[in-house]
Amino acid sequence: MIPAEKIHRTISRSKAFYAATTPGHFLIQTRFPHDRPEMPALTDFNLDRELERWMDHQLECGRAAWAAGADLDDDCVPCLCPRFGIAEHSAWLGSEVFLQHDTCLPIPVIVDKKDLQRLTCDEHNRWFQYMQRGYRYLKTRQSGDFLLSVRGTMAPMDIANALRGDELFYDFYDDPAFVHRLMRFLSTAVIWYYRHLLSWADEVEGGYAMFLSDFWFPAGLGHLSNDAAMLCNAQIYDVFGFPYEREMCLQFPHTLYHVHNEKMHFVPRVAELPGMRLLQVSWDPKTPYHLLDLDHIFSATGQAALMLHVTDSDHLRGHLTELSGRNIFFIADCRDRQDAADLIALVRSRSKPLGLAH
Repeated sequence: MIPAEKIHRTISRSKAFYAATTPGHFLIQTRFPHDRPEMPALTDFNLDRELERWMDHQLECGRAAWAAGADLDDDCVPCLCPRFGIAEHSAWLGSEVFLQHDTCLPIPVIVDKKDLQRLTCDEHNRWFQYMQRGYRYLKTRQSGDFLLSVRGTMAPMDIANALRGDELFYDFYDDPAFVHRLMRFLSTAVIWYYRHLLSWADEVEGGYAMFLSDFWFPAGLGHLSNDAAMLCNAQIYDVFGFPYEREMCLQFPHTLYHVHNEKMHFVPRVAELPGMRLLQVSWDPKTPYHLLDLDHIFSATGQAALMLHVTDSDHLRGHLTELSGRNIFFIADCRDRQDAADLIALVRSRSKPLGLAH
């Protein structure tokens, strides 16, 4: 199956999935072992001089994965975007970054509360330039085999944690007025940056490929994440998280949000965000597997369509009946390519129809 054909079929199914008003619709993406080159350490690169070489390694790994699944009619979209770990989500506001083997960590920049005045949305910022330069370079490497995806962003409360560090959790109680000033600035800044991400990525049939698990999503806001909310009580999220996220979501027709199953006490509120089309619940170590924790996940997520990571393909086969009460996008780990093909066929047969491409 050529990439353009696969992308079109996937988008056709995806449009029907997001538009569904009744439960029982499934999308599926499979992962399985395959030959791929080893990624070198991020710390081996001087990004000022070697950013393009880092992008080439990411592209080489991506093409190996796309080739392995090229003939599978799942809902994976071959796509790529610049990625350096996690700190690019906040470093475009002026923070420093600590590079590690395969990620980068933010160094807080708001040491004194007066430092908030120094934060600006600056297109000349080094990490903004890395992202823009990375997108522009990847565009020169396209040959019809992949799309430029949207990297996504943190919610204001999450970026605040990166910029302020753990002092933020004291600020919630000691100086709420300062936190609100910070959230107001960040809710505007995030949208400014996110619109740049959209301008660099490829719009296809009214939507975009998303970095988060390589799938198609209708034009909207995503993925948002707020890991800082996991470390607070639900009332803190109600005051400092939800109102600003709601304001941001109202600017877009669709919302894609990423949460963790380790701490879901604030997620019922997240599920109420405007335009919620897909809520990804990631699986964390030392927590119950998704399929063994369905009551908890379902009760916390309202009626939102879900994206769930399934670590055992046979478990998914055994739970499809009880999963039909929701609309779910499965990310399934499989033993090999044949196991993936069999699972895709089964999920398609058990899903309610998703348009002509079903």
